[in-house]
Amino acid sequence: MGKKTSTFDYKTLVSFLLPNGILDFFDVTDVIEEHTGKFAETGVEKLNLHIYLDERDTRSDEWHDLKPNGFTESREVSDFPIRDRKVILHVRRRRWIDSEGHNVVLDRYDLVADGTSYSKEFADALKKIFGYVPSHGTFRGADL
Repeated sequence: MGKKTSTFDYKTLVSFLLPNGILDFFDVTDVIEEHTGKFAETGVEKLNLHIYLDERDTRSDEWHDLKPNGFTESREVSDFPIRDRKVILHVRRRRWIDSEGHNVVLDRYDLVADGTSYSKEFADALKKIFGYVPSHGTFRGADL
């Protein structure tokens, strides 16, 4: 089965899917629609939407002495279903070298709800749906 091509701007759509504020810290570098060739009971093909994010350079003045050292390996941090589709986030964090030559990854974001590995908005949505935040299964998460 061939890949379908589209001129649709997925980066705009991504801004509606991701938690509020995440694009203040990350740039969308790629969005890929994966056709699985598998079909749901409804006859609709199951699709995966891969969203790739790279951390922005948002250093404050206190970190001006850090020198860029590329990015970490891409890490799949979350997947969540939307009907017969699955959205998968892939995140690369910026690496820095400090004045002593040590690798540093700055962890300055408050994007995860306390006691979970979910964004605050996603955790709130799960609480409304299930009454609690699942720690396993399809809705498990990973820290950014």
